[in-house]
Amino acid sequence: MQKNKPNFNQLIIACVLMLTGFCLSSNAQNTVGGHFGAVQPIITFQDGESFDGFDPHSIGFPIGLTVRKNDKFAFDAEFVPFISTRKDASDESVSGVSEFIVHPGLLWGIGDKLTFGNRLAYELFSGRFGITPLINKGFTIGDTNVFAEFVLPIRFGADQKMALTAGIHLGVGF
Repeated sequence: MQKNKPNFNQLIIACVLMLTGFCLSSNAQNTVGGHFGAVQPIITFQDGESFDGFDPHSIGFPIGLTVRKNDKFAFDAEFVPFISTRKDASDESVSGVSEFIVHPGLLWGIGDKLTFGNRLAYELFSGRFGITPLINKGFTIGDTNVFAEFVLPIRFGADQKMALTAGIHLGVGF
């Protein structure tokens, strides 16, 4: 059975439409920012088994656009391409884009540069969906805003059992 994968043009059109809608809806009291980083899945639990994110290796590169209503509340749209390695038929390691996640969410500042959030997740290649609760700690290094985030993706669908993953997301905010 062949998976239905969206083509590159469909992904670009969807991203542009989403970003256009976010930018048009912002007004004077809102601020717009963003982030870029790397997310490393550490361990996944599914169907009574556990799998680590290192064999085969998988890493995501989230790019986010944030519309902040005030210091306590923000909407964040994240787009996450994942790159994974795998063994091919001749037992050679090959890598490529293995997933693309559309990841909108709400973020709440809870004090001391700590943020709690929850994202919806739509995995475009696999057809899975779910939520991603997170806790984020912001830091300033010189004039640069950086963060460390613990994520707990929960995924359903595509004729698979529920999966729960723990991961670490490190990044830079702007």
